[in-house]
Amino acid sequence: MTARRASDRHLTDGRDGQAQESSRDDASIVTHPLSAGRSAAQPLVSILVPAYNGARFLREALDSLLAQTYENIEIILLDDASTDATPQVAAEYADRIQYIRQPRNLGIYDNVNAGIALAKGEFVATYHADDIYLPTIVQAQVEYLLAHADVGAVFCSDIFVDAEGREYGRIVLPRDVRGERPLTYATVVNTLLKYKNRFLVCPTAMVRTAVHRDVGVYDQSRYRNSADLEMWLRIARRYPIAVLESHLMKYRHFHSNSSQRYHYLRTAPENFFIIMDEFLAAGARAVAAPRSLVSYEAHRSEDRLMAAISHYIKGELALGRRTLREVQLSAIASTRQVQRWRLLVLSAGMWVLLRVPRVATLAHLMHQRWHVKRPPAGAAGVRSSVATYQGQTG
Repeated sequence: MTARRASDRHLTDGRDGQAQESSRDDASIVTHPLSAGRSAAQPLVSILVPAYNGARFLREALDSLLAQTYENIEIILLDDASTDATPQVAAEYADRIQYIRQPRNLGIYDNVNAGIALAKGEFVATYHADDIYLPTIVQAQVEYLLAHADVGAVFCSDIFVDAEGREYGRIVLPRDVRGERPLTYATVVNTLLKYKNRFLVCPTAMVRTAVHRDVGVYDQSRYRNSADLEMWLRIARRYPIAVLESHLMKYRHFHSNSSQRYHYLRTAPENFFIIMDEFLAAGARAVAAPRSLVSYEAHRSEDRLMAAISHYIKGELALGRRTLREVQLSAIASTRQVQRWRLLVLSAGMWVLLRVPRVATLAHLMHQRWHVKRPPAGAAGVRSSVATYQGQTG
């Protein structure tokens, strides 16, 4: 969203959040020296932590970053004009982090762009204020980038936790991107077409500063909460990228994050398809395999089917019928990358329901099934299907 995870989750893009105006034109910057003992022999890593009204989880996130085994880091907390206790929490870490408070709400990616401009490190990691980072994530990613001079960005795998930090699953990477090898643009494109974004976890990204100078920063104005995915594709088009299989961070769900708000009764096409269509038109189709394109159209049809369900829940039957006509049953039936029979049966059911008077009880059950998010009952299931990260488009 690219990535789930935006945060991809409780951080807004500025136009959806409450903006707090300030009489100052520039961000209020409070810079404190890093704790003693940082080694200049190691490349400096700038860790950017965008935050908007994230005080509830902020201490846990900052503590996990300050506990990193890799020492030569600067932590830049980017407070996007929060209206909660974020400034007070930041003050508790005054001697260990840099705190930047924006005078007004910029939105997550413009906030991160401000951090990139200030970063002094050779590598820039964008981590999030509501997640938890294992002690070796920075060290593992730096070691990979040092060992692979051609790689422009590295990600890692994540552990799924609920709002209370309880683990309920772990990402399972698609077979196409396993092995921790540098991934070509063709591999990235085809894996996205086949599976959507189930491997580029936004709040695990570490990018070479030189790569940002080359390809630019996030385009929030155009892609909003999915600007991360567009950035990863822009980087992958010019540099190999990589994904570590080690599970080095805990990605928090089920706390009314921006991804949940984005998908709630959504009827517009998912931003994922807008971005992929643009890259396909700009040359990516030349490296796309035919089977990958079929899977892509099946995913698009699933998205349109879910939009038709949202129209039904809202009582918009005519719009639901129009949206359902965009579903390509042949694409769904031709790939194993979606739940074929489930979607085909659901499509047939919606074809009928959208042509008879709306049943309020049934609409309520649909709302409960698809739009009331609850943590899984147990923690035993390890699923890749949870992880879709275009800012958290999913």
